[in-house]
Amino acid sequence: MENTNNTTNSDGPDRNETLAALAEVALSYQVVTSLFLAALILCSIFGNACVVAAIALERSLQNVANYLIGSLAVTDLMVSVLVLPMAALYQVLNKWTLGQVTCDIFISLDVLCCTSSILHLCAIALDRYWAITDPIDYVNKRTPRRAAILISLTWLIGFSISIPPMLGWRKAEDRANPDACTISQDPGYTIYSTFGAFYIPLLLMLVLYGRIFRAARFRIRKTVRKTEQKKVSDRCLTVSPSFFHKKTNGETGKSWKRSVEPKPSSCVNGAVKHGEDGESLEIIEVHSNSRSHLPLPNTPQSVQCFENRNEKNTEAKRKMALARERKTVKTLGIIMGTFILCWLPFFIVALVLPFCGESCYMPESLGAVINWLGYSNSLLNPIIYAYFNKDFQSAFKKIIKCKFYRP
Repeated sequence: MENTNNTTNSDGPDRNETLAALAEVALSYQVVTSLFLAALILCSIFGNACVVAAIALERSLQNVANYLIGSLAVTDLMVSVLVLPMAALYQVLNKWTLGQVTCDIFISLDVLCCTSSILHLCAIALDRYWAITDPIDYVNKRTPRRAAILISLTWLIGFSISIPPMLGWRKAEDRANPDACTISQDPGYTIYSTFGAFYIPLLLMLVLYGRIFRAARFRIRKTVRKTEQKKVSDRCLTVSPSFFHKKTNGETGKSWKRSVEPKPSSCVNGAVKHGEDGESLEIIEVHSNSRSHLPLPNTPQSVQCFENRNEKNTEAKRKMALARERKTVKTLGIIMGTFILCWLPFFIVALVLPFCGESCYMPESLGAVINWLGYSNSLLNPIIYAYFNKDFQSAFKKIIKCKFYRP
C-alpha cells in the first residue's frame, strides 16, 4: 500500500504539469490561429470592398466586363462576412458550439457563396471568350442585361446545390455528433455537389481559356503580319531602266525625265519584272521619307541601308508579339493556377472521403489547411481580376487618398 501511495503521489505533479503544458500549447494555438484567420478575413473584406467601391465610383470602370468582376467581389465579400467568421470560430474552438439550426444555415451559406464564386469565374471566362472570338457582333450583344443573366445563373445553380441537404438529402449520421458541423456525406449528393460546383466549371474554364489563348495568339500574329506588309508596301517603289526615258517634242534635241512607278503588290527586293515594252523593271526598296531623293538602282549602299532598317522593324515587331503572347500565357496561367491550387485539394477530399469512410485517414491539421486554402480564393480573386488592371489601380489610389469627386 505504501508503494502504491508513493507512486500516485509522485505521478500527480508530473501529470498536472503535462496537462498545464498541453493547455498552454492549446491556448497558444488558439491565439495564433485566431490572429491569422482574423487577418485573412479582414484582408478579404477590404480587398473585395475596394473592388466594389472602385466600380461604383469610377465611371470608366462601369462596363459589362467589370460588372461581372464587381459581382464576383460581392460574392467573395459575402463569403468573407457571412461564412468565414463562423468557420474561424469552428476552427479555433475545434468543435461546433452554435447549435444544429445554425449549422444548417452555415453549411448552406458556405456551399451557396463558394459555388457562386466559382461559377462567377466561369462567367468571366465565357464573357472573355465571346469578346475575343466574336469581337464585332459581341459589341452589341455585350449588354448589362446579358451580364445580369450570367450573374443570375451563378446564383441559381448555387441555390440548386446548397438547398438539397436542408430538404433531407443527407445521412442520419451527419448530425449524430452535436460538436461537429459537416456537409452532407450522402454519396449521391457528394457526386452532384462536387461536379456541379467544381469539376464541370473547371473543365469549362480549361476549354474556354485554351481557346482564348489560341484566338489571342492568332490575332496578335495576324496584326503583326498586316503591319509588316503595310510597311513594305509604303517603302517599296518600282524603278525601271526607263528611269530615264526619252521624251521627244518634235525637236532634234533629247530630254530625259525620271520615271518612278508605284510598287506592285508582289514587290520583293531584287525581283525583276518585264514591262509591256519588254524593258525589265528592277524592284528596289526605298524608305517612305526618301521619295524626294530616290537612290539609283546601281547604289547598293542605299538598298542595303533600307533593308537593314526593315529587318530591324520586323524583328522589333516579332519581339513585341512574343512579349504579348508571354503576357497572355502568364495571365491565363495565374488565373487557372490560382483557381486549381485553391480548390482542387478541397474537392478531391470532398469527393473521396465519403466513399472510403473509415478506411481513409487524414490528419485534422491537413484538413484545416485544405479547407482554408479554398476559402483563401475569395482573398486572391480581387488581386487577380482587379489589382492587375491599371484602371482599377488608379481607382484604388483615389479611394485610399479620398480623392473621388463625382460630378
